[in-house]
Amino acid sequence: MSDIRHSLLRRDALSAAKEVLYHLDIYFSSQLQSAPLPIVDKGPVELLEEFVFQVPKERGAQPKEQTKDSVRQIIFSSLFSPQGNKADDSRMSLLGKLVSMAVAVCRIPVLECAASWLQRTPVVYCVRLARALVDDYCCLVPGSVQTLKQILSASPRFCCQLITSVTALYDLSSDDLIPPLDLLEMIVGWIFEDPSVLQVLMMLPVHLTEKNLYGRLGLILFDHMVPLVEEINRLADELNPLNASQEIELSLDRLAQALQVAMASGALLCTRDDLRTLCSRLPHNNLLQLVISGPVQQAPHAALPPGFYPHIHTPPLGYGAVPAHPAAHPALPAHPGHTFMSGMTFPFRPIR
Repeated sequence: MSDIRHSLLRRDALSAAKEVLYHLDIYFSSQLQSAPLPIVDKGPVELLEEFVFQVPKERGAQPKEQTKDSVRQIIFSSLFSPQGNKADDSRMSLLGKLVSMAVAVCRIPVLECAASWLQRTPVVYCVRLARALVDDYCCLVPGSVQTLKQILSASPRFCCQLITSVTALYDLSSDDLIPPLDLLEMIVGWIFEDPSVLQVLMMLPVHLTEKNLYGRLGLILFDHMVPLVEEINRLADELNPLNASQEIELSLDRLAQALQVAMASGALLCTRDDLRTLCSRLPHNNLLQLVISGPVQQAPHAALPPGFYPHIHTPPLGYGAVPAHPAAHPALPAHPGHTFMSGMTFPFRPIR
């Protein structure tokens, strides 16, 4: 079809339209000899639009850009995908320097390639890149974290993947694996400005249900919650003599809200008994008690009926029991649980 188009471009509009119809007659006659119903390809349709309906075409502009992006992604992946050999150390060192420089000069194409790399690369390598960036922008030069903070508007995908990698890096198992304050403040600022890192959990039920994985695939491992709760408990014990009750209460509120969203969306699979055991050593918190004691109120969507109660949750004692005299009691709501308020503010106050 490209040869025909070049020929048509040298003709006037009327003769070009006649020529298109002539070639299409030959084209479809040939197809009818091999198939009862001809297949209309993209090429003939484009010729009709351009030379019969006179719709101007900017041919090659968009596909060229898409091809350029694809080639860039392939080259980046070929350069930096771990191969499990001795070259991986040099590969990761060069990648850290490249991405750090891309952050410094706000080079969006490199940041987008790095975001894709972080998304499909094993976590052991992702945390190495995260460590390199944290060292460059949060540890080596005071105040340089502002440079890293400003890339949110340039590449939200990269920021999202970096948050995930940083979360995997700082598992709170030692003093070296506790995130620096500058990094925490930066991530909180990102989430305030663009809360879609958070909103993805609210979309999980629909996607998991579509793939028949709701209640079967836990995206947040319960084992990962254990060191987090233990660290909160340790910090609460340390801060208790310092009259930091408000800070402790705020931390427990945030933990309760995170647990509720994770369980209600199906991202965290555990029983109420497991959750009670895990949180039993924490200081008392009203919101946390509601979360670990009451049923989860599901967000309604097409795949599940309103008020759906997943089998993974254990109802509190006495819930659902039939009273001795049903007529004497008013009708109970299906789920008297605490509902997460997505619009609630999340003030971040560093503990000093």
